[in-house]
Amino acid sequence: MALFRRNKQHVTPEPEPPTTTLDRGPTGKKDRPTPTRKEAEAARRQRMTTTLSKKEARAAASRQSRLARMKTISAREAAPEKVLMRDYIDARFNLGEFLLPAVVVILLVSVVGSYWRTLTLISTLVMYMFIVGVFVDGYLMWRGFKKVLASRLPKSSPKGLLMYGMARSTQIRRFRRPLPRIKRGEAY
Repeated sequence: MALFRRNKQHVTPEPEPPTTTLDRGPTGKKDRPTPTRKEAEAARRQRMTTTLSKKEARAAASRQSRLARMKTISAREAAPEKVLMRDYIDARFNLGEFLLPAVVVILLVSVVGSYWRTLTLISTLVMYMFIVGVFVDGYLMWRGFKKVLASRLPKSSPKGLLMYGMARSTQIRRFRRPLPRIKRGEAY
C-alpha cells in the first residue's frame, strides 16, 4: 500500500470475459471465484483514478456539490410545517416583499436629494417607518400562522419557523425558492 508515496507499479485489471448465467440453481452459487484482495484493490484504483482534465474535474466536483446541496435542501424543505408556512406566506399580501425595492428607491432619493436637507430627512424617516411596518406585518403574520399551524398540524412545533417565514416574506415573490405554489389571495 502506497500511503505516503506514489505507487510506481500501476496494475490494470484484466477485463473479465462476459459471463452468461443460464441457471444459478436453487443454491444461488455464483459462477465465478471471489476476486483476490489485490485484484479488488486494483479494480477500485482503476475506478478512482480516471484521468480528468482540471476543467472536467472542477465541473464534476461542482456538479456533485450542487446535487448534494439540492438533495439536502429538498429534504429540509419537505417538512409539512415548512410547506404550510410557505403556502401561508405566499397566499397573503406581505409588506416585506416591497422592502428591498423601497429601500433602494428611498436611498436614491436621499442621495439625489442630499442638497436639500429636508428631503434627505423625510426619505430617511420614510425608510425607517417602512422597516417598522415590515416588522409589524411580520408579527401579525406570525400570530396568524401559529393559529393555522395549531389547527392543521397540532403536534408540530413552530420552532425555527419564525425566521423562515420572515426570510420568505421579505423576498420578492418571483425570486422565492421553492417557487410559490399558490397565488396571492387563494386558500392555502
